[in-house]
Amino acid sequence: MPVQHIEDFSAQWLTPMTEEQLADWHRHEGTQVIYHRGHYWRQTPVGFYQPLHWLARLGVEDARCPTLLRWGFRASLQDDDAAFANGSIPIHLLSNVTDYDLSSLKQKRRQNLLKCRKLVQFVQLTSPALLQEQGYEVLLSTLKRTQYITIPTQKEYLANITEYFTFGGWLVLAGLIDTKLGGYLSGCAIDGTAYMGDRMIVTEALPTNISSGLTFEFVQICRQSGKIREIVSGLHTPENPGLSAFKEDMGFPVKHIPALVQINPLVEKFIRWRYPLKYYYLTGHN
Repeated sequence: MPVQHIEDFSAQWLTPMTEEQLADWHRHEGTQVIYHRGHYWRQTPVGFYQPLHWLARLGVEDARCPTLLRWGFRASLQDDDAAFANGSIPIHLLSNVTDYDLSSLKQKRRQNLLKCRKLVQFVQLTSPALLQEQGYEVLLSTLKRTQYITIPTQKEYLANITEYFTFGGWLVLAGLIDTKLGGYLSGCAIDGTAYMGDRMIVTEALPTNISSGLTFEFVQICRQSGKIREIVSGLHTPENPGLSAFKEDMGFPVKHIPALVQINPLVEKFIRWRYPLKYYYLTGHN
């Protein structure tokens, strides 16, 4: 593995990008993005709109769907307008980035992390070379174990990971075990909010507690930036209590961010009956 493709991240930090830069990245990925009242929106799922920056915390006057052709939308609200919220975004959120260190973790988790640091070398990737060489095998191992999403083809994977390095603002941390890739974590930041993205861990590396290490080191880089006040570690997953417990142990409790949510009544009734978990993800309501 050429040394120019990795670097010690102790002197690195995650530089927040603007919403416009994130919108450009999504457009390059082929996603339709709509600019409306100072923010960028996308469909996810199809027909349901929300800002690219989940925690942009809009004023209630700006929390309006960017198009009439939709069945629903959701937008987080600023604190002053939280009284207008009729739903929430259920996420795992670390709110005190500045003070996050080993003492923030429970004793068992601290012990696991110290063990991990003896077994895993953490580096920041500065090019896609290592992922091109070993990343797809890590992805396959992860998705066969978790069945989180449909497994992409190797061609699709290589195209996607290259984009992390084509556009500025993305951070990719890798965990090396005897110089071999054991796992990696991607993430970005918008304004003062960082978002953890893909966390891929080869099954054989799980006993090293590499997932704890990647999470902890990601937060440390955010701390070093001095510009990030909160970090999102994905949606709350009540259907996966083990994952949820792991995130809480790592200092990311479940938070319900006040949001304005509107869904077509007939669609809402169907989703709530047929897909209650998806309904929870969209509205924050059980």
